[in-house]
Amino acid sequence: MQARIYLWGLSLLPHLGSITIRRLVGGMGSEEAAFYAEVQELQAYGGLSLSKAEAVVRARSELDLMGEWDKLTRRQDVGIVTWLDENYPRRLLEIYDPPPVLYYRGSLECLNSPAVAVVGRRRASPRGLGWAKRLGRALGAAGVTVVSGLAAGVDAAAHAAALETGKTAAVLGTGLDVVYPQSNRALYEKIPSAGVIVSPFPLGTRPQRGNFPARNRIISGLSSGVIVVEAGERSGALITAMLAVEQNRDVYAIPGDPADIGAAGPNWLIQQGAKLITGPEDVLEEMCLSGQLRLPLVEEEKATSSKNASPAADSCMQRLLQALVRPLHVDELAARTGLPVSVINGLLVQLELAGLVEQLSVGVFQRVG
Repeated sequence: MQARIYLWGLSLLPHLGSITIRRLVGGMGSEEAAFYAEVQELQAYGGLSLSKAEAVVRARSELDLMGEWDKLTRRQDVGIVTWLDENYPRRLLEIYDPPPVLYYRGSLECLNSPAVAVVGRRRASPRGLGWAKRLGRALGAAGVTVVSGLAAGVDAAAHAAALETGKTAAVLGTGLDVVYPQSNRALYEKIPSAGVIVSPFPLGTRPQRGNFPARNRIISGLSSGVIVVEAGERSGALITAMLAVEQNRDVYAIPGDPADIGAAGPNWLIQQGAKLITGPEDVLEEMCLSGQLRLPLVEEEKATSSKNASPAADSCMQRLLQALVRPLHVDELAARTGLPVSVINGLLVQLELAGLVEQLSVGVFQRVG
């Protein structure tokens, strides 16, 4: 319990990103020791300059850690999860620099279901908005959590449509208690009842340009794949797509008329190797979720069947189970089954929850029974 408080405290201090915090904790031996590191230790283990190390020490001296923690945990409208907690989103732990802390409203459970990000322009065209709604409804109906950034345009349309049929997750570039843009306040209030809103930023954080790349990294990190609906040549949606590539996620793009400014990004992504899609079914097939919508846990080996099971999902899960003749890393499972790593990770979550596989170490799984 104390370790997570000190980890949260580290996340509040200036100049300490996730990678620096990991180095510091490793060098000092614990979260508590890292929190109380002196200037020389911050330089040695955190790699900070003298001025930055001194700024950290000053900020720590002004922080009433236990008092602030008590105030935070008394709030009924805010949850907090750290990478030390079992309920920290598993897919996010796979990326290079997961945030040490997430603030949230709603249920984190939907982040361990299959998840796909739908991103695009704020000033979306009617065609783009139509695509976002179509994707949101179809993915939600298939049991896929639709992840996006609660921005105007494509993001808002995808969130709202997903809520009609399933669940959605919104990642903020502000503090959890700051609604941006204000035009999405009604959506912000509705999402926690059928999904989750998350933010890596402390409460009260206002929208700043530098926050949004971090938000985009989390959007792609929480997802098995990213769909780019519309994007200009320098769009944040393109940044999310490139981050997805770095994180070994699938990237999908909807082609458009070259004369349309919103088609520039998706068309370029397709040229670079993104998967061209013509409908939600293309994504669901890639994820082994085509056919019946609403994927349940597969428990055939427990003599339990589901009338709603997706034949494609059953087939993929059975391929995984058959490949697990011994403990295997997800990369080796991908080589043996021919399934994308992003799909395998989602299916392994389902199988683990069903009690059919267990994780032995990071990325290594074995069959149960």
